[in-house]
Amino acid sequence: MPNPIVYTTEENAMSTAHHLRALHEPATSPRHLKVTGAGPAFGFEPCEDVGCSIGIEGTASSCGRIACPACGCGGTNLSTIELVDSLTRLRVRCTCGYSWVRSERVLYGLSHA
Repeated sequence: MPNPIVYTTEENAMSTAHHLRALHEPATSPRHLKVTGAGPAFGFEPCEDVGCSIGIEGTASSCGRIACPACGCGGTNLSTIELVDSLTRLRVRCTCGYSWVRSERVLYGLSHA
């Protein structure tokens, strides 16, 4: 891999890194686990919907709950921070260390009078 380009002035040094695929991005869809309780005493139980898994966007395939795309856990292990911009977006963090940005879809209904 080529070295990053480095720009240097008397006041500062700046480098630009090449885009690399993150190693922690989930490769497969993990099974959905419901998490209850508070750390470090979390309780884990499988989702009541058999075959329910978590997609890359963080939504369970069968029950529709929010869960971590990396480990499949959803519930009290997740924390959110609302991002301030024109979109409805949340940064979701899991206790496993993975975080992702979740966008809520805004639906508009049109009617003819």
